[in-house]
This record gives sequence, C-alpha cells and structure tokens, in this order.
Amino acid sequence: MSQTNGRSRRIGAGLAATTLGCLWFAAIPALAKPEGRADIVIGDFEGESYGEWKTTGEAFGVGPARANVRPPNRVTGHQGEGLVNSYLDGDRSTGTLTSPPFTIERKHINFLIGAGNYADATCIHLLVGGKVVRTAVGPALKVDGKELLDWQSWDVAELAGKEVAIQIVDSATGGWGHINVDQIVQSDAPREPAIKDRPPPRPKIEVGGRSLLPQYTFAKTLEGQEAQLKTNPLLQRMEASRKAQANDPHRPIYHYVNPEGNLNDPNGLCFWRGRWHLFYQAYPPEDPRQHWGHAVSDDLIHWRDLPPAIYPHPEDKCFSGATLVEEDRVIAIYHGIAAGTMVAVSSDPLLLNWKKLTGKAVIPLPKPGDPPLPYNIFDPCLWKQGGTYYALTAGTLNEGPGGKPVRAEFLHRSNDLTDWQYLHPFLENDRYGMVGDDGACPYFWPMGDRHILLHFSHTSGGKYLLGDYDTSRQKFVVTYGDDFNFGPVGPGGVHAPSACPDGKGGVIAIFNVNPAKPTGSWNQIMTLPRRLTLIGKDELGIEPAGDIESLRERHARVEALTLPANEEVVLQGIAGNAMELAAEIDPEGAPMIELNVLRSPNAEEVTRIVFLPERGYRDRADRTRPAADVISIDNTRSSILPDVRSRPPESAQFRPAKGDPLRLRVFIDRSVVEVFANGRQCVALRVYPGREDSTGVSLRAQGKGAHLLSLDAWQMKNIYR
Repeated sequence: MSQTNGRSRRIGAGLAATTLGCLWFAAIPALAKPEGRADIVIGDFEGESYGEWKTTGEAFGVGPARANVRPPNRVTGHQGEGLVNSYLDGDRSTGTLTSPPFTIERKHINFLIGAGNYADATCIHLLVGGKVVRTAVGPALKVDGKELLDWQSWDVAELAGKEVAIQIVDSATGGWGHINVDQIVQSDAPREPAIKDRPPPRPKIEVGGRSLLPQYTFAKTLEGQEAQLKTNPLLQRMEASRKAQANDPHRPIYHYVNPEGNLNDPNGLCFWRGRWHLFYQAYPPEDPRQHWGHAVSDDLIHWRDLPPAIYPHPEDKCFSGATLVEEDRVIAIYHGIAAGTMVAVSSDPLLLNWKKLTGKAVIPLPKPGDPPLPYNIFDPCLWKQGGTYYALTAGTLNEGPGGKPVRAEFLHRSNDLTDWQYLHPFLENDRYGMVGDDGACPYFWPMGDRHILLHFSHTSGGKYLLGDYDTSRQKFVVTYGDDFNFGPVGPGGVHAPSACPDGKGGVIAIFNVNPAKPTGSWNQIMTLPRRLTLIGKDELGIEPAGDIESLRERHARVEALTLPANEEVVLQGIAGNAMELAAEIDPEGAPMIELNVLRSPNAEEVTRIVFLPERGYRDRADRTRPAADVISIDNTRSSILPDVRSRPPESAQFRPAKGDPLRLRVFIDRSVVEVFANGRQCVALRVYPGREDSTGVSLRAQGKGAHLLSLDAWQMKNIYR
C-alpha cells in the first residue's frame, strides 16, 4: 500500500468533501478524520509493473496497460497513462489481478471502472478472508468510440480496521469480455459517476456462444407474420423503451434511432417486396454482442421496428455487411467475429427468418499457427455478375509511404456462395485516400454508366470512390474520390454507410452519426436517407431521399428580404428544434453568407451554417475553372453544456450549376443538423443545445449585402407516434 501522491491529495481534499466527511463520520469514531485528510492510493497503475499485485492467467499481462497505446482498445475517463486493461489478447484471454492485503482506513473505496458488465466475470471484488464482500462490474459504455471508465464507490465503513484485498477478474471470453480499472483509492467521500443510467450486470457469455436474446420463428405468410408481431415480446419491450426515452431533449424525432441500447453501423439496406429494410448493429440489453437489428419502411422515412434479424453463433458477434436481393431471396453477407465471412439467406415477406449457409464461415479466419493470408477478412459486400457472385473483404495494404497502411478491398468469387476463391486487390489507381484510411463497410454498386464504392475509414469516416468497373480484369479503376464526413470520424461525425440501388440509376445511402455527448442508454443515430446520382463523369448529386415532405406541418414563409452587410437578421416566427428549412439566397458578391439555427435569444448557443463562394480548391483536372464553393457547419458554440464535445467546422466543397442561387435544405432534429446544398453536397454533425430557448433562426451577409429570395420553414412530425 502506497501513500497518496499530489494528484490524489487534490482529489481527496477540499472543503466540500471535508465537511461532508465530518458530518457523516460523527457516528463512526473509528473513521473520524482530521481536516483535509488525503486519499490513500491502493493502485494508480502508473508503474512499469504491478509491484506486489499478483496475476493469474494471461489477461492482465506482466504490467499495467498504457491508455490508447496498448492494448488497442481505446479508453476515456482514465487518469494518467497507466491502467488495468485486460484486452491484451482481445476478449479471449482470462485471468485475475489481486492486490496485497491492506487495512480499511477510510469510509469509502473509490475506483474508475470500464468495459464489461458481466457479473462475477468482468468485475472488481473486495475480499475479506478470501470471500467477496463487495463487487462491481463495468458500465459497458462507449463515448466517441472509446470505452468509458467511470467512478464507482463502495461504502466500507462497517469494515473499518479489517484486512482486505482487491481482486480484478476477467473470466469472460465473449463480447465486452474484458475489464478496465484505474485509480483505486480509500477516501472519506464517494465519487459520483458521470453516467448514472447504466446497463444492469449480465451473465457471462462464451466466445461464439448462443445469444441470450430470445429468438422467434415466424410464419411464411405476411398475414401470419403480422399477427405474430402484434404480441411479440421483443417488440413490446422496444415500444416501451421508446416511450421511456421519448422526453430526452436530444433524442431525434424524425431520424431513425434504434429502440433500445447503443447503435453502430447500418447494414444491408435493401428493397424487398415493396418495402425498404434497414439492418444495423444492435446491442440487446441482455446480450451486448452485436446482432443485426432490423427496421422496415414503406417510404424510407417512417420506420417500424422488427425483431433482430441475425443473431451471433457460431460467430461471436455479427459485424457489418451488405445484402443482395435476388428474385426469390435476400442474401446477407457479413463479418462474423472469431469466425470470418458469414452468409445467411431469407425469403419470407418481412425478412424475419434467416438461415446461415453451411453453419460456419464461408471465408474463414486463419487458425492459430496458419501462415498469413494475402487478403484481409473484414466487412464484406456482395454483387452478382452473370452466374458468379463476387465479394469484397475490407482492409488495408502496407503500400503507403514508408510502408504505412492505405485502404484496400480484396476480391473473391464463388458460384454457390459457400466455396470462395480469392482473386486479387480490387482497387486500381486509387490516389484519393489518406494514409491510414481503411476500406471498411464497402458497398459497390452501378451508378449510371459508372460505379461507386461507398466505404468507411476508421480515421476519417464515410467516403466514396467513383470509377469504371473493368469486368474483363475484375478491377475497379478509380477516377475520383471524396468524403461524406469532412474531418475526424468523431466526435459527432458521419460514420459508416449502407447503400443499395434505387432501380432508377441512383443509389440510396444511409449513415450512422457518432455521438458527441454521453446520453446514457443510447448514443448514435442514423442520417436521413440520401439519393446519390451521377451528374457528371466525376460529380455526385446528393439529395434527401424518401417521402420527407410527408413530415411537414405548420408552414411559415419569409418572402424576399434584403440582408444588409455585417448585420445579423433574426427571423421572427421561424423557430424550432425539429424542423426543415428551405432557403434560396442570392449572395450578390458577399464573401460570406451565414444561416444560424438553434440560436438562443442572445446567441449564447448557436449552430452556424456558412457559405463561402469560390473559397474551395480549384478543379484538380482543370485549373482554369473557378474555385469550388464551400458549405460549412460550425458547432463550436452549439452548446453550453460541459460534457458536449464540438469539432472543427465541417466544411465541404461543391459547384452549383452556373447562374444558380444558393439553395439550402436544412434538417434540424434536436441533436443533429443536416444541410443539403444545391443538390450537390451534404454536411451533417451532432449538436446538443443545453437551453430550451435555443430554437431561433437568423441570417447574416458579411462584407457586402445579399438577398434572401425566399425561406420556407416547417415543423416536423414525430415518426414514432
């Protein structure tokens, strides 16, 4: 047991804590403390070794982890650089870490804990005589993709003077099968957790074990399925969860948000028998491993929850993938953790029943001791040419400068979906990525007379490549590439796509958007669906898709209005936090036009949408063309809340048709803003206003006056009512 250092003294001391301690401990003389008594550190894990702590198994290694260095799972909420992190060999390793005995000298033991929340499996115990007298599990929560360590406290007043020990346990091998711990101290006062709404402890799940979520078999007819769904317990639970969260001021009302738990990538968007189906990474409360969640829509806007479609087993988790619609069935291909590429099929009316081909991975991961593969096995997509199926598996190749990784897609083919042959890397002439990008979540579809490859980079978010599909060589010859996310993937950035053809030469795409604030029992959301079209050889058209107009109500309009130079004009009667704006503006030479939304009366909070004419890059193929225009969203002043993380302004280029005014369609939905510009660009990010009166709208022309041609505003209906 070591004495406290300066940092711990600062945490433990202070008038508020001291006063509370004196009042509380008056009835417990053994723990009465002098003024300003410091914490006693049991373990801060800043050394190279565990010292006198004892390990068993392999989960904890030979010494403390280094945050966000090793192991690779990213963490937040820790203190210093060292911590306990049992993810050294992923979720497969197990073991214990036990402290030397020490004596209870304070009323509380406080500690930071993160990762798995499996009772008696990913946990921290307090032992007296070898018996467990206190225990706690991790919160199983992420913030901006990082595993959260949060404070927990034990009241140990009744154990004053007893000899005890701390034991940290990792005996789980499934999803979230690891534990993070830091800064264990004896203290005179408890530490308050940042997140109070945590998932309850769960029973332990083995790698590849069957899901703990109930699974149902449904009828083969639409009438039979609808009858079963009316009384389905999972749907009843989902409906109750939606109602319980309906009053959350930051939960969107017309963007799709999953009904319970956290959310990640959208998967397998498809159109089957007159309905759109959206699958997504779902984390059921009783089994936090990824399942394929499921929703269905007639119009891409009004979504109805369905029971999860694909459950893990024999794979450990159902990661991302795509679907291919055939005449008599829908094929899902996805990455199965600890297994490889999985294929499942369904043919019933609502795609409720799925069967996995072969019952194992069709492109398996290598076994321990096998030679390395020439390709990566990760997020796949699928298409069919003639009678042959083709699949991409995503990853990187170390072919960048100095051997650094660059994105890659690996092509495979099969005649029957079960036996696959690897061909070669698929991309050719790809000069549009950044070093460190990968090609996760690929979707490869025809668009007009060309092809588009939508994908996700774990560093920079949603992206796409345009090019020509050379079927004789089975190569994608890239001619252009750009982004759907214009900065780091988080906080608050546009994440991964799911996409499918619309049958009219375009592609429908939807993305998940990362959080920028802890929100307890939910986190990510989906964008509105977007229709992507080809408007030039290397130019993408981007418009809202689906029947978004059906949500409009309570219309208000501002007619033509002069915008004086350097003067903010607040629009009277135009306000809301769930609305659509459609504006046409003639900049008339003004160097900057600003449309402000979610504005408080005195602009303590405001989200800025900024138009900068000809402030982008010149055309890289024709430098005689004027520079591109720029549309930007700035959320650096969107919230006064202390736990909201803003990001650098999200800025994207576009080129309106010659002579066109600036046309904006702005969709505001509580904690998300999406801006479509002239049908040629879209920028989106998360915002979290902290004031109820942050609903205003204003305009500003900087440097020179401009002209508002018109502005229409609609309040938007709630799709969940």
